[in-house]
Amino acid sequence: MAPSDAEGTAAAADPAPPPPPAADGTVLLNRRYEIDVRQPLGLLDTPTARAYGARDRRDERGEVFAYVCTSPLPPRTDILGSMKGVETPALMKMRDFGVVTWPENGVQYPVILYDRTRGKALMNRLDDRIDPYTEDQLMRLVIQPVANALRELKGHRVFAGQINPTNAFVRSSPGQPVLLGDFATAPPGLNQPLVFETIERGMATPVGRGTGTFGDDLYAFGVFLLFLALGRNPAQGMSDDEILQAKLERGSYAALVRDNRLTGLMTEPIRGLLLDDPAQRWTIEDLDLWLSGRRLSPKQPQPAKRAQRPLVFGGEDFFTTRALAFAMHKKPLESLTLIDSGELDMWLRRSMEDDTLADQVQEGVRTASTGSGGSPSDRRLARVLMALDPPAPIRYRSCSVMPEGIGVSMIQSLAQTGQVQELGELVSAQLPIFWINVQRTFSPEYVAVMKTFETARGYIDRIMPGFGIERCLYHLNPGMPCRSPILERYYVQELDRLLFALDEIADAPSRPHQPYDRHILAFILSRHGGISERSLTGLTSVSSECDQVLSVLDILFEVQRKSRAFPLPRLGAWLVDLMGPAIERYNSRSLRERVLGELQKQAETGALKNLYMILQNRNLLARDGKAFDIAKREYRLAGQVVLRRQRENENRDDFVNGIGRQAAAVVASLLSALVLAGIVVSGVG
Repeated sequence: MAPSDAEGTAAAADPAPPPPPAADGTVLLNRRYEIDVRQPLGLLDTPTARAYGARDRRDERGEVFAYVCTSPLPPRTDILGSMKGVETPALMKMRDFGVVTWPENGVQYPVILYDRTRGKALMNRLDDRIDPYTEDQLMRLVIQPVANALRELKGHRVFAGQINPTNAFVRSSPGQPVLLGDFATAPPGLNQPLVFETIERGMATPVGRGTGTFGDDLYAFGVFLLFLALGRNPAQGMSDDEILQAKLERGSYAALVRDNRLTGLMTEPIRGLLLDDPAQRWTIEDLDLWLSGRRLSPKQPQPAKRAQRPLVFGGEDFFTTRALAFAMHKKPLESLTLIDSGELDMWLRRSMEDDTLADQVQEGVRTASTGSGGSPSDRRLARVLMALDPPAPIRYRSCSVMPEGIGVSMIQSLAQTGQVQELGELVSAQLPIFWINVQRTFSPEYVAVMKTFETARGYIDRIMPGFGIERCLYHLNPGMPCRSPILERYYVQELDRLLFALDEIADAPSRPHQPYDRHILAFILSRHGGISERSLTGLTSVSSECDQVLSVLDILFEVQRKSRAFPLPRLGAWLVDLMGPAIERYNSRSLRERVLGELQKQAETGALKNLYMILQNRNLLARDGKAFDIAKREYRLAGQVVLRRQRENENRDDFVNGIGRQAAAVVASLLSALVLAGIVVSGVG
């Protein structure tokens, strides 16, 4: 049973290429774990990964299973190393990770291995009903163990992003704490139902939610407790838009609890964890104090500032800027009319009595007229929405993404449509930087984010090979493997694996003409900062064939030198086949034959340096050029001698012809005289 043909992505623990599958239907991971492709575990599948039974060769008693990541969206490569060090009873234990070659289709997939605990999911679907947990069960089996797990994750700087009952398990043994499931096989928030997300993250598309904060996990834990306390989904029957609208209007706690009655003991933590203001929401320390028996002063949600008079937009009355911005994104034409008419500015200054906010909106309008990326009207609306609701996602045309979710959104768009135009425009228009500038609280992390997008914008603006949207893609997704169509069956995240993959492809009967494309070049530059501009300029469309093939050799030689991937004989032979234009630089036919023979010989060593040194031998080129100049001079002199001889011969022929004509004339005269004399004599006789 094969996963889908979509190429997955994950960090590899083993630097060697994955071994071929065994004849018995198992795949070996990191020379230790046998994954049984004939044993799918459908109940453990996630939307982005397939579960299979596995065996640890070194521990026959321990049960393990594998998630084979079949989605084109990357697993969370940034947390895999940290997660191997996390061990707590309420969290599924990660064993290892790596890459395997799937036997059914020969495609390489990333794999994450976990300990297997017997049990079942708390809920298979969010609309399922279970027996409500008692206060004692919630305390012993949920709050205490999960709080310990969250504290452990916080210590490792890991954001879970997928705390919900469909990703939590009840063990077969009674009295055991709930077990939180996997959250590493997909980007953070991708598989999280909207009801468990904060208002801000809920406004973003699932793939664009980005890496959240520890406070976002605590919020999700609050909704998780509410589910278990009620035994059902408190928002059952509501669509995602209705849930989000209710949270915007009434606040998360009121929107989700509604008319349901909670016990006095559970009301306090759920209310504290569901506060929409991150500054007021309970921290893990607050939860610890509550667990220790200390009752905290109840925190009441601070309502958003309301206008004295509503702003009528789309036939509805709006009293808050957040609700207004949410509605404006859905009606862009009416929103632009509202902005350009000055009505929005007047409402902010008079009804909201907030000149600072009005000035920020005007700044967004003013700065939108400069810069590049999309139309001025689209940029203007996006900036105004950010000014009206700073914590919300960047909303540009059909995109709704947090800054840190832009990179993953690009991967999804590329996989689904092959186009990332809107997201590229968003970066070029500097919208992520404007988002940071309008935030009301400063975070040191914003400095790195701003630098990241400044660099990304510079990459997009350069159209030469190795840059453009492809380079931006790898810059914003450092853990993403190379997405080149040339490597469609390979998992390539490091430079050495790139070269080994190309070495294998070199033997394929359907190999492409060149061992590179824009994706491969961008991938190389994102991993190797030492490639010179000279090598890249040789690959432009105006470059000669000779410059292009030498540039490719130059770049791949540098990659092999950095990655120390040896040997690469098949790739070397492939490159030799392309070096015709470079060999033609030599004027001597015999020298060209000797150079080709030496290249073919050195290709067998698998060291691209040897090919590079032969073709970049300046002395050999100079000697060949000098010999050619001498040959041309000798040829020119020989030609002059031949021409002079020809002229001498022509002159000699003219002299001989002149003498011959004179002699002929004399002979003719004599003959004429003799004939005349004969006639005279005959007449006399």
